[in-house]
Amino acid sequence: MGRSGSSTTPGKHIAWKSDGGDRALLVGVTWQGLLLAAAGQFLVIGGIALALRQPRRGWLRLAWSVLAADALIFVLLVFLEALFDSLNHGSHYWRAVVVTGHLLLAVAVPWVLWEVAIRAAAGRRVPFSGGILVALTAIGLTAPGVRFSWARGPAQVTRAEVRLRRLPRVLDGVRIILVSDIHVGPRLSLGQARGRLAPLRKLKADLLACTGDLGTGSRAGLRATARMLRKMAPRMPRFAVLGNHELWIDEALAVRELRGNRFDTLVNESRKVRLRGVDFWIVGVSDPQSDADDLPVALAKVPGSAFVVLLSHSPDIVRRPMASRADLILAGHTHGGQVVLPLVGPLACSSFYGPRYASGLFHVGRSMMFVTRGLGEVIVPLRVFCPPEIAVLTLRAPRSQTPSK
Repeated sequence: MGRSGSSTTPGKHIAWKSDGGDRALLVGVTWQGLLLAAAGQFLVIGGIALALRQPRRGWLRLAWSVLAADALIFVLLVFLEALFDSLNHGSHYWRAVVVTGHLLLAVAVPWVLWEVAIRAAAGRRVPFSGGILVALTAIGLTAPGVRFSWARGPAQVTRAEVRLRRLPRVLDGVRIILVSDIHVGPRLSLGQARGRLAPLRKLKADLLACTGDLGTGSRAGLRATARMLRKMAPRMPRFAVLGNHELWIDEALAVRELRGNRFDTLVNESRKVRLRGVDFWIVGVSDPQSDADDLPVALAKVPGSAFVVLLSHSPDIVRRPMASRADLILAGHTHGGQVVLPLVGPLACSSFYGPRYASGLFHVGRSMMFVTRGLGEVIVPLRVFCPPEIAVLTLRAPRSQTPSK
Protein backbone atom coordinates (compact mmCIF):
# COMPACT_ATOMS: atom_id res chain seq x y z
CA MET A 1 0.00 0.00 0.00
CA GLY A 2 2.79 2.41 -0.78
CA ARG A 3 4.48 2.49 2.62
CA SER A 4 8.06 2.87 1.44
CA GLY A 5 10.02 6.07 1.91
CA SER A 6 10.10 8.67 4.62
CA SER A 7 8.20 11.82 5.45
CA THR A 8 8.33 15.00 3.46
CA THR A 9 10.30 17.98 4.71
CA PRO A 10 8.96 19.69 7.85
CA GLY A 11 6.28 22.25 7.14
CA LYS A 12 6.42 25.97 7.65
CA HIS A 13 3.38 27.51 9.32
CA ILE A 14 1.75 30.41 7.47
CA ALA A 15 -0.54 33.01 9.02
CA TRP A 16 -4.15 33.23 7.85
CA LYS A 17 -7.16 35.49 8.39
CA SER A 18 -10.42 34.95 10.23
CA ASP A 19 -13.85 36.52 9.88
CA GLY A 20 -15.14 39.32 12.07
CA GLY A 21 -12.04 39.95 14.15
CA ASP A 22 -12.12 36.42 15.61
CA ARG A 23 -8.35 36.24 15.72
CA ALA A 24 -8.25 39.48 17.74
CA LEU A 25 -11.02 38.11 19.97
CA LEU A 26 -9.01 34.94 20.62
CA VAL A 27 -5.95 37.02 21.60
CA GLY A 28 -8.15 39.12 23.88
CA VAL A 29 -9.61 36.04 25.55
CA THR A 30 -6.08 34.67 26.07
CA TRP A 31 -5.10 37.88 27.87
CA GLN A 32 -8.25 37.61 29.99
CA GLY A 33 -7.05 34.18 31.09
CA LEU A 34 -3.57 35.44 31.97
CA LEU A 35 -5.01 38.37 33.95
CA LEU A 36 -7.41 36.09 35.83
CA ALA A 37 -4.54 33.73 36.65
CA ALA A 38 -2.48 36.67 37.94
CA ALA A 39 -5.44 37.84 40.02
CA GLY A 40 -5.76 34.37 41.52
CA GLN A 41 -2.10 34.36 42.48
CA PHE A 42 -2.42 37.84 44.03
CA LEU A 43 -5.35 36.63 46.17
CA VAL A 44 -3.40 33.60 47.40
CA ILE A 45 -0.29 35.65 48.22
CA GLY A 46 -2.42 38.24 50.01
CA GLY A 47 -4.26 35.56 51.96
CA ILE A 48 -1.01 33.90 53.06
CA ALA A 49 0.50 37.22 54.08
CA LEU A 50 -2.57 38.14 56.16
CA ALA A 51 -2.81 34.68 57.74
CA LEU A 52 0.85 34.76 58.76
CA ARG A 53 0.65 38.46 59.73
CA GLN A 54 3.51 39.25 57.41
CA PRO A 55 4.78 42.85 57.27
CA ARG A 56 5.07 44.64 53.93
CA ARG A 57 8.59 43.26 53.39
CA GLY A 58 7.35 39.70 53.95
CA TRP A 59 4.44 40.32 51.59
CA LEU A 60 6.85 41.48 48.86
CA ARG A 61 9.17 38.53 49.56
CA LEU A 62 6.24 36.16 49.00
CA ALA A 63 5.28 37.94 45.76
CA TRP A 64 8.82 37.84 44.35
CA SER A 65 9.24 34.18 45.29
CA VAL A 66 6.03 33.20 43.52
CA LEU A 67 7.01 35.30 40.49
CA ALA A 68 10.39 33.54 40.30
CA ALA A 69 8.61 30.20 40.58
CA ASP A 70 6.31 31.28 37.71
CA ALA A 71 9.31 31.91 35.47
CA LEU A 72 10.88 28.55 36.34
CA ILE A 73 7.54 26.76 35.83
CA PHE A 74 7.18 28.29 32.38
CA VAL A 75 10.68 27.18 31.35
CA LEU A 76 10.15 23.66 32.67
CA LEU A 77 6.73 23.29 31.02
CA VAL A 78 8.09 24.47 27.67
CA PHE A 79 10.92 21.91 28.00
CA LEU A 80 8.47 19.16 28.93
CA GLU A 81 6.24 20.15 26.00
CA ALA A 82 9.16 19.61 23.62
CA LEU A 83 10.00 16.31 25.31
CA PHE A 84 6.46 14.98 24.99
CA ASP A 85 6.22 16.12 21.38
CA SER A 86 9.29 14.03 20.62
CA LEU A 87 7.54 11.00 22.18
CA ASN A 88 4.28 11.49 20.29
CA HIS A 89 4.69 9.12 17.36
CA GLY A 90 1.00 8.85 16.49
CA SER A 91 0.21 5.47 18.07
CA HIS A 92 -2.64 5.22 20.58
CA TYR A 93 -0.14 4.15 23.24
CA TRP A 94 2.14 7.17 22.86
CA ARG A 95 -0.80 9.58 22.60
CA ALA A 96 -2.03 8.20 25.94
CA VAL A 97 1.46 8.72 27.43
CA VAL A 98 1.58 12.29 26.12
CA VAL A 99 -1.90 13.24 27.37
CA THR A 100 -1.36 11.65 30.80
CA GLY A 101 2.11 13.16 31.16
CA HIS A 102 0.93 16.63 30.20
CA LEU A 103 -2.00 16.57 32.62
CA LEU A 104 0.01 15.17 35.55
CA LEU A 105 3.08 17.34 35.14
CA ALA A 106 1.10 20.49 34.34
CA VAL A 107 -0.32 20.11 37.86
CA ALA A 108 2.63 18.54 39.70
CA VAL A 109 5.41 20.89 38.53
CA PRO A 110 3.66 24.16 39.53
CA TRP A 111 2.41 22.62 42.79
CA VAL A 112 5.87 21.53 43.95
CA LEU A 113 7.64 24.73 42.88
CA TRP A 114 5.02 27.01 44.43
CA GLU A 115 5.14 25.03 47.69
CA VAL A 116 8.95 25.38 47.79
CA ALA A 117 8.84 29.11 46.91
CA ILE A 118 6.19 29.96 49.53
CA ARG A 119 7.91 27.91 52.24
CA ALA A 120 11.25 29.59 51.50
CA ALA A 121 9.69 33.08 51.58
CA ALA A 122 7.46 32.52 54.62
CA GLY A 123 10.02 30.55 56.64
CA ARG A 124 7.49 27.80 57.35
CA ARG A 125 5.22 25.40 55.53
CA VAL A 126 1.84 26.86 54.55
CA PRO A 127 -0.65 23.96 54.14
CA PHE A 128 -2.54 23.74 50.83
CA SER A 129 -0.95 26.91 49.45
CA GLY A 130 0.46 25.20 46.34
CA GLY A 131 -2.79 23.36 45.69
CA ILE A 132 -4.88 26.53 45.98
CA LEU A 133 -2.50 28.33 43.62
CA VAL A 134 -2.73 25.49 41.09
CA ALA A 135 -6.53 25.46 41.25
CA LEU A 136 -7.01 29.22 40.94
CA THR A 137 -4.39 29.56 38.21
CA ALA A 138 -5.92 26.70 36.20
CA ILE A 139 -9.39 28.21 36.50
CA GLY A 140 -8.11 31.65 35.58
CA LEU A 141 -6.20 30.44 32.53
CA THR A 142 -8.86 28.14 31.11
CA ALA A 143 -12.22 29.72 32.00
CA PRO A 144 -12.19 32.42 29.27
CA GLY A 145 -10.97 29.88 26.71
CA VAL A 146 -13.74 27.45 27.62
CA ARG A 147 -16.34 30.22 27.40
CA PHE A 148 -15.03 31.22 23.97
CA SER A 149 -14.56 27.72 22.59
CA TRP A 150 -17.31 25.60 24.09
CA ALA A 151 -19.65 26.97 21.51
CA ARG A 152 -23.37 26.31 21.58
CA GLY A 153 -23.76 28.72 18.69
CA PRO A 154 -22.11 29.12 15.29
CA ALA A 155 -18.59 27.91 14.63
CA GLN A 156 -15.84 30.35 13.76
CA VAL A 157 -15.53 30.92 10.00
CA THR A 158 -11.85 31.01 9.04
CA ARG A 159 -10.93 32.45 5.65
CA ALA A 160 -7.55 31.66 4.14
CA GLU A 161 -5.99 32.66 0.83
CA VAL A 162 -3.77 29.87 -0.45
CA ARG A 163 -1.12 30.72 -3.07
CA LEU A 164 -0.46 27.71 -5.28
CA ARG A 165 2.41 27.90 -7.75
CA ARG A 166 0.79 25.54 -10.30
CA LEU A 167 -2.79 26.78 -10.06
CA PRO A 168 -4.20 27.48 -13.54
CA ARG A 169 -4.74 31.19 -13.93
CA VAL A 170 -8.47 30.87 -14.65
CA LEU A 171 -8.97 29.09 -11.31
CA ASP A 172 -7.67 32.08 -9.34
CA GLY A 173 -10.38 32.91 -6.80
CA VAL A 174 -11.97 29.45 -6.62
CA ARG A 175 -13.36 28.80 -3.12
CA ILE A 176 -13.42 25.53 -1.20
CA ILE A 177 -15.32 25.04 2.06
CA LEU A 178 -13.65 22.54 4.39
CA VAL A 179 -15.54 20.84 7.24
CA SER A 180 -14.34 17.96 9.36
CA ASP A 181 -14.69 16.10 12.65
CA ILE A 182 -18.29 16.91 13.48
CA HIS A 183 -18.52 13.90 15.82
CA VAL A 184 -22.28 13.82 16.34
CA GLY A 185 -22.77 11.35 19.18
CA PRO A 186 -22.48 11.20 22.98
CA ARG A 187 -20.60 14.53 23.33
CA LEU A 188 -22.28 16.60 20.62
CA SER A 189 -25.96 16.36 19.77
CA LEU A 190 -27.30 16.79 16.26
CA GLY A 191 -28.91 20.08 17.36
CA GLN A 192 -25.60 21.42 18.66
CA ALA A 193 -23.87 20.37 15.45
CA ARG A 194 -26.55 22.12 13.40
CA GLY A 195 -25.97 25.30 15.42
CA ARG A 196 -22.23 25.18 14.82
CA LEU A 197 -22.74 24.54 11.11
CA ALA A 198 -25.30 27.37 10.74
CA PRO A 199 -22.86 29.69 8.84
CA LEU A 200 -22.62 27.03 6.13
CA ARG A 201 -26.07 27.99 4.81
CA LYS A 202 -24.86 31.49 3.85
CA LEU A 203 -21.37 30.68 2.62
CA LYS A 204 -20.73 30.63 -1.12
CA ALA A 205 -18.10 28.38 -2.64
CA ASP A 206 -17.34 26.27 -5.69
CA LEU A 207 -17.25 23.00 -3.76
CA LEU A 208 -17.51 21.50 -0.28
CA ALA A 209 -14.87 19.11 1.08
CA CYS A 210 -15.53 16.92 4.11
CA THR A 211 -12.57 15.07 5.59
CA GLY A 212 -14.34 12.57 7.82
CA ASP A 213 -15.49 11.75 11.37
CA LEU A 214 -19.09 12.83 10.89
CA GLY A 215 -20.28 10.75 13.83
CA THR A 216 -18.95 9.04 16.93
CA GLY A 217 -19.98 5.58 18.05
CA SER A 218 -23.30 5.24 16.23
CA ARG A 219 -24.64 4.59 12.77
CA ALA A 220 -27.56 6.94 13.49
CA GLY A 221 -25.25 9.91 14.12
CA LEU A 222 -23.37 9.23 10.91
CA ARG A 223 -26.59 9.04 8.85
CA ALA A 224 -28.09 12.17 10.42
CA THR A 225 -24.93 14.23 9.89
CA ALA A 226 -24.63 13.24 6.22
CA ARG A 227 -28.26 14.31 5.64
CA MET A 228 -27.74 17.58 7.54
CA LEU A 229 -24.70 18.52 5.45
CA ARG A 230 -26.58 17.83 2.20
CA LYS A 231 -29.46 20.08 3.29
CA MET A 232 -27.15 22.87 4.45
CA ALA A 233 -25.15 22.95 1.21
CA PRO A 234 -27.63 21.64 -1.38
CA ARG A 235 -26.30 23.33 -4.52
CA MET A 236 -22.53 22.98 -4.44
CA PRO A 237 -20.58 19.86 -5.44
CA ARG A 238 -19.61 17.82 -2.37
CA PHE A 239 -16.60 15.54 -1.88
CA ALA A 240 -15.79 13.39 1.14
CA VAL A 241 -13.24 10.95 2.51
CA LEU A 242 -13.49 8.58 5.47
CA GLY A 243 -12.05 9.21 8.91
CA ASN A 244 -11.10 6.73 11.60
CA HIS A 245 -14.57 6.93 13.17
CA GLU A 246 -16.26 5.94 9.90
CA LEU A 247 -13.92 2.93 9.77
CA TRP A 248 -14.72 2.06 13.38
CA ILE A 249 -18.50 2.42 12.97
CA ASP A 250 -19.00 0.71 9.60
CA GLU A 251 -16.96 1.59 6.52
CA ALA A 252 -19.48 0.20 4.00
CA LEU A 253 -22.37 2.02 5.70
CA ALA A 254 -20.42 5.29 5.78
CA VAL A 255 -19.70 5.11 2.04
CA ARG A 256 -23.32 4.22 1.30
CA GLU A 257 -24.75 7.04 3.44
CA LEU A 258 -22.39 9.68 2.07
CA ARG A 259 -22.99 8.68 -1.54
CA GLY A 260 -26.72 8.49 -0.85
CA ASN A 261 -26.55 12.12 0.25
CA ARG A 262 -24.75 13.09 -2.96
CA PHE A 263 -21.22 13.23 -1.64
CA ASP A 264 -18.67 12.03 -4.15
CA THR A 265 -16.96 9.75 -1.63
CA LEU A 266 -13.37 8.92 -2.52
CA VAL A 267 -11.97 5.69 -1.09
CA ASN A 268 -8.40 5.82 -2.41
CA GLU A 269 -9.79 7.21 -5.64
CA SER A 270 -9.57 10.27 -7.87
CA ARG A 271 -12.04 12.41 -9.80
CA LYS A 272 -11.47 14.76 -12.70
CA VAL A 273 -13.33 18.00 -12.06
CA ARG A 274 -14.08 20.63 -14.68
CA LEU A 275 -14.42 24.19 -13.42
CA ARG A 276 -14.35 27.43 -15.40
CA GLY A 277 -13.49 25.39 -18.48
CA VAL A 278 -10.36 23.85 -16.90
CA ASP A 279 -9.78 20.30 -15.63
CA PHE A 280 -8.12 19.48 -12.31
CA TRP A 281 -8.16 16.43 -10.06
CA ILE A 282 -9.52 15.76 -6.59
CA VAL A 283 -7.88 12.77 -4.93
CA GLY A 284 -9.17 11.20 -1.72
CA VAL A 285 -7.59 8.65 0.59
CA SER A 286 -8.98 6.74 3.54
CA ASP A 287 -7.62 7.47 7.02
CA PRO A 288 -3.77 7.40 7.09
CA GLN A 289 -3.59 6.80 10.85
CA SER A 290 -5.60 3.61 10.36
CA ASP A 291 -3.21 2.61 7.53
CA ALA A 292 -6.23 2.59 5.23
CA ASP A 293 -4.74 5.04 2.72
CA ASP A 294 -3.25 3.99 -0.60
CA LEU A 295 -1.88 7.00 -2.45
CA PRO A 296 -0.37 5.05 -5.36
CA VAL A 297 -3.77 3.55 -6.16
CA ALA A 298 -5.57 6.88 -5.61
CA LEU A 299 -3.17 8.67 -7.98
CA ALA A 300 -2.96 5.90 -10.57
CA LYS A 301 -5.23 7.61 -13.12
CA VAL A 302 -4.00 11.17 -12.48
CA PRO A 303 -1.69 12.61 -15.17
CA GLY A 304 1.71 13.67 -13.86
CA SER A 305 1.19 17.27 -14.96
CA ALA A 306 -2.30 17.63 -13.44
CA PHE A 307 -3.20 20.11 -10.70
CA VAL A 308 -4.19 18.00 -7.66
CA VAL A 309 -6.23 18.68 -4.51
CA LEU A 310 -5.75 15.84 -2.01
CA LEU A 311 -8.34 15.12 0.71
CA SER A 312 -7.15 13.19 3.76
CA HIS A 313 -8.65 12.78 7.19
CA SER A 314 -5.28 13.26 8.89
CA PRO A 315 -2.32 15.53 8.07
CA ASP A 316 -0.13 12.45 8.55
CA ILE A 317 -0.64 11.81 4.84
CA VAL A 318 2.40 14.06 4.30
CA ARG A 319 4.53 11.14 5.53
CA ARG A 320 3.77 9.22 2.35
CA PRO A 321 6.38 9.73 -0.37
CA MET A 322 3.78 10.40 -3.09
CA ALA A 323 2.10 13.19 -1.12
CA SER A 324 4.29 15.68 -2.95
CA ARG A 325 2.16 15.04 -6.06
CA ALA A 326 -0.57 17.14 -4.41
CA ASP A 327 -0.61 20.89 -4.90
CA LEU A 328 -3.04 21.35 -2.01
CA ILE A 329 -3.74 18.97 0.89
CA LEU A 330 -6.88 19.39 3.01
CA ALA A 331 -7.10 17.58 6.35
CA GLY A 332 -8.60 17.53 9.83
CA HIS A 333 -8.50 14.94 12.65
CA THR A 334 -6.30 16.91 15.08
CA HIS A 335 -9.14 19.12 16.44
CA GLY A 336 -6.43 21.78 16.69
CA GLY A 337 -5.36 20.03 19.90
CA GLN A 338 -8.85 20.72 21.38
CA VAL A 339 -7.28 21.92 24.65
CA VAL A 340 -4.76 24.71 23.98
CA LEU A 341 -3.12 26.55 26.87
CA PRO A 342 -1.71 30.10 26.67
CA LEU A 343 2.07 30.15 26.14
CA VAL A 344 2.15 26.33 26.03
CA GLY A 345 0.01 25.37 23.03
CA PRO A 346 -1.92 22.13 22.45
CA LEU A 347 -1.55 19.64 25.26
CA ALA A 348 -1.55 16.78 22.75
CA CYS A 349 -2.37 16.12 19.12
CA SER A 350 -3.48 12.89 17.51
CA SER A 351 -0.74 12.94 14.89
CA PHE A 352 2.61 11.34 14.16
CA TYR A 353 4.01 14.89 14.20
CA GLY A 354 2.50 15.87 17.55
CA PRO A 355 1.20 19.48 17.43
CA ARG A 356 3.37 20.53 14.45
CA TYR A 357 0.35 20.40 12.12
CA ALA A 358 -2.32 21.02 14.77
CA SER A 359 -4.23 23.57 12.68
CA GLY A 360 -3.80 26.23 10.05
CA LEU A 361 -1.99 26.72 6.78
CA PHE A 362 1.39 25.10 6.12
CA HIS A 363 3.97 24.97 3.35
CA VAL A 364 5.12 21.32 3.23
CA GLY A 365 7.74 20.54 0.60
CA ARG A 366 6.18 21.38 -2.77
CA SER A 367 2.64 21.33 -1.38
CA MET A 368 0.40 23.62 0.63
CA MET A 369 -1.67 22.04 3.40
CA PHE A 370 -4.58 23.36 5.45
CA VAL A 371 -5.58 21.52 8.63
CA THR A 372 -8.91 22.49 10.18
CA ARG A 373 -9.71 22.42 13.89
CA GLY A 374 -12.99 20.72 13.04
CA LEU A 375 -16.34 21.17 14.74
CA GLY A 376 -16.80 18.51 17.41
CA GLU A 377 -15.04 17.00 20.40
CA VAL A 378 -13.83 13.61 21.58
CA ILE A 379 -12.74 12.31 25.01
CA VAL A 380 -13.86 15.49 26.85
CA PRO A 381 -16.88 17.55 25.69
CA LEU A 382 -15.13 20.91 25.64
CA ARG A 383 -12.57 23.02 23.83
CA VAL A 384 -10.15 25.46 25.44
CA PHE A 385 -8.76 28.33 23.32
CA CYS A 386 -9.59 26.19 20.27
CA PRO A 387 -12.98 27.19 18.84
CA PRO A 388 -14.90 25.01 16.36
CA GLU A 389 -14.15 25.96 12.78
CA ILE A 390 -15.53 26.05 9.24
CA ALA A 391 -12.74 26.92 6.80
CA VAL A 392 -13.25 28.83 3.54
CA LEU A 393 -10.17 28.58 1.34
CA THR A 394 -9.65 30.87 -1.65
CA LEU A 395 -7.18 29.48 -4.16
CA ARG A 396 -4.76 32.03 -5.61
CA ALA A 397 -2.38 31.76 -8.53
CA PRO A 398 1.20 33.07 -8.15
CA ARG A 399 1.22 36.85 -8.10
CA SER A 400 2.82 37.05 -11.54
CA GLN A 401 -0.09 35.01 -12.96
CA THR A 402 -2.95 36.72 -11.13
CA PRO A 403 -5.29 38.45 -13.62
CA SER A 404 -5.11 42.23 -13.43
CA LYS A 405 -8.24 44.06 -12.31
